[in-house]
Amino acid sequence: MSVLKVGLIGCGNVVSYGHRPALTSLADVELVALADVTEARRKIGQEWFGLADENLYADYREVLARPDVQAVAITVPQQYRREVVTAALQAGKHVLSEKPIADSPQIADELIKLAEARGLTFGMVHNYVFLPEYRQIKALISGGTIGELRVLTMQYLGVIDYPGAADYKPDWRHTMAAGGGVLTDMIHAVYLAEWLFGVPAQQVMAFVDAPTYSQGEPVVEDLALLQIAFPKGYATIHMGWGQGVGGVDVSGSEGHLRMRYEQYQTSGFNQPAELYSVRNWERTDHPLDNLPTHLENIGRSFTQIWADFKEAVESKRPTIMPASAGARALELTLGAYLSGVTGQVVTLP
Repeated sequence: MSVLKVGLIGCGNVVSYGHRPALTSLADVELVALADVTEARRKIGQEWFGLADENLYADYREVLARPDVQAVAITVPQQYRREVVTAALQAGKHVLSEKPIADSPQIADELIKLAEARGLTFGMVHNYVFLPEYRQIKALISGGTIGELRVLTMQYLGVIDYPGAADYKPDWRHTMAAGGGVLTDMIHAVYLAEWLFGVPAQQVMAFVDAPTYSQGEPVVEDLALLQIAFPKGYATIHMGWGQGVGGVDVSGSEGHLRMRYEQYQTSGFNQPAELYSVRNWERTDHPLDNLPTHLENIGRSFTQIWADFKEAVESKRPTIMPASAGARALELTLGAYLSGVTGQVVTLP
């Protein structure tokens, strides 16, 4: 069994609940080096992964210079992603990047072309495609349970506004360093919409607002309402930081699906409570393959992303969510921002 040697660049909160359980449980993926700009986060990462002092770096370029590092996980904030991903690809490293891929479509295209030119695997941490509730929804749609998919409604109005790592900049997601607010934070819903339809989106229109900030002028949005057109159907995404409605509703030509979370919460860090389909006005419940806690579900999704990435590197195939999927999600998200500013429907690409 070959082992993929990995370097981690950035050791923020996403590592604690996502990359950490994956990189400490997979026998054929080994973290050998870690870089972070803060000493406190390096020490935390050292404890998590059992690394020796000589494997900790303040400068990510020292990780890239190591010949034993075959691939890197990049979890730095969006404003630094172009620099770090470019350097990694130029150093001949395969890349697994957190979302979003970049802060402009031009940069995303530049990075994708660089990876292709170097023959390197470039995957995205679009881990929600491995959450059991979405995999089952996808299977039910693909199996024709509700006929042809017509309207997908995704309620993400109860997104928890988690701060960044206290040792770095806990409020960075509320600044333009993030490239946007709640919509950028939870771009998961955007790529899930395309994944569930199985084809790229064609148009988007949106309202984007920041009505609930209590101090000063808002820099980024905390509310985004999207309408997305596909070749043969439509998606609606309602998203906001707060305590709003959560869950997914799917309407087809011959029935519908409904999925809800425990405690009436929103996707991601919460446990599904029910999933059922209705056809000919008769309900069928679909048991969910859940782990005991929502964090274990999240950890498992990262583990599956990493297992897929390792296999993709070995077989020289795209990952389940390649950089091209990241580019489409970014383009759709930025199209929503453009629509919110202009009040116009935005045609993609």
